[in-house]
Amino acid sequence: MEGSAVPIRRSRARTQAAANRIRQQILSGAWADGGLLPSERDLAAQFGVARNTLRRILQQLEAEGLIENHPGRGSLIRLSPLGDQMSRAEIVPALPNVGAQAASAADLMEMRALLEPLAAELAASRATREDIAAMESALRNAIDAQQPMAFAHWDGELRRAIWRASRNTALLAWYEAVDQTDLQGRMTAACRRELTAIIAAIRSHNPDLARELMREHLMGAREPRPPLLPAEV
Repeated sequence: MEGSAVPIRRSRARTQAAANRIRQQILSGAWADGGLLPSERDLAAQFGVARNTLRRILQQLEAEGLIENHPGRGSLIRLSPLGDQMSRAEIVPALPNVGAQAASAADLMEMRALLEPLAAELAASRATREDIAAMESALRNAIDAQQPMAFAHWDGELRRAIWRASRNTALLAWYEAVDQTDLQGRMTAACRRELTAIIAAIRSHNPDLARELMREHLMGAREPRPPLLPAEV
C-alpha cells in the first residue's frame, strides 16, 4: 500500500508545482492582463502535465480570481478590475521590499486607499456565508473591545476577512506584507456605522456600493472622530 501511494504523492507534487509556476507567470506579468492564456495544448506541453490535470489547475486559478474562463475563447487573465489605473507590477511588488520598514505610513495608506476598496468590491461578488460570518463576528468583538490592543486585533481580523473574501491571492499577499491595521486606535460611532454598512453591502452582493463605502471609510479614517459612547453600543 505504501508503495502504491508514492506515485500518487509524486503526481500531486507535479500538479502543485505546475500550478505554482503558472500562477507565478500570471503574477509576474509574463502574460498581459486582460489577454488570453496560451492554449491548453501549449500550457500542458510547457508545464509537463496532462490536459485534464491542466484543466483542474485552471479551475483553481479561476477560483483564486486570477483568470476567467470563456468557453470558445479560452482563459483571460483578470488579476484585478483596476484596468489601466495600475499595472500588475504596482499591485504585486517584490513583497519582501514593501513592508513597513521600506515605506512610510503615508505611502502605505495611499496604496491601501486604492486597494482596500477593490478588495471590498471583489468580496461583495465572492464572499461566502462563512466569510460574512467572520466579518460580523470580528466587528462585534471590535465594538466590545475595552483595550486598544484588543480593538487593534479585532479590527485587523475584520479587515483581513474582507481581503480574504476577495479571493485574490495577489491582493491578500500585499495586505499581509504591509498589514497596517488599527486606523483609529478605538471604535468610534462613525466607524461602527461605516463598517456595518460595508458588511451589509458585501452580504447583499453589491460590489459598487461596497467599493464606494470602503473608499469613504478610509478617507474618514484619517480624520479625528469622537469615541463610541456607551449608549451607542
